Amino acid sequence: MSQKDKDSSSDKIMQAALDVIAREKISGVRMRHISEEAGMSQGILHYYFHTKKELLSKLLDFILKQFQAERDRDFAESDGTPEGKIHAFFVEKKRSIKSRKLEYIQFDFWVQGTSEPELREKIQKSYMNWRYNLYEVIQEGVEQKIFNPDRAERVPSMIVSLLMGASVQYLIDESAFDLDDYLTGAEDMVLKYLKGS
Repeated sequence: MSQKDKDSSSDKIMQAALDVIAREKISGVRMRHISEEAGMSQGILHYYFHTKKELLSKLLDFILKQFQAERDRDFAESDGTPEGKIHAFFVEKKRSIKSRKLEYIQFDFWVQGTSEPELREKIQKSYMNWRYNLYEVIQEGVEQKIFNPDRAERVPSMIVSLLMGASVQYLIDESAFDLDDYLTGAEDMVLKYLKGS
């Protein structure tokens, strides 16, 4: 089997796993469900992933890479200013919340991460990378004298909290607030704080 075929089959399995987990949640998923969704035998599925734990670990990597790819794409489409790049973080999260699927699955992985150290470590690393991406953008603004250097250190964690808080609340109760207004207001608040003296 060529590497291209292996990659294609692996992607097919990842997409099937996402679809099954979106319906069944991680605790209800069986390898058999994923093989059926992918249209392959359980034997072939086990050729790629020996255990459910191994498949889940690779699936989390797959999801986190998708989030990063979307963030990178939004960065590339921004106007290139520090403010535009911060806006890109809000754009990416809004799209993700509105599409729902990966957000719900991400929450399910959080729950699994409370008892699975490997998943917890991957989630922690993804948040660390997210905060670091924000930190780099904010430092650009500090160097350009747009942002107050005394406030820059705390803002990456604040932005992540605002975005994930929006996700948790909105996906549980859409009627609680208007997502567009929330994200616009949160972004405005962050930028005013960063620029304040």
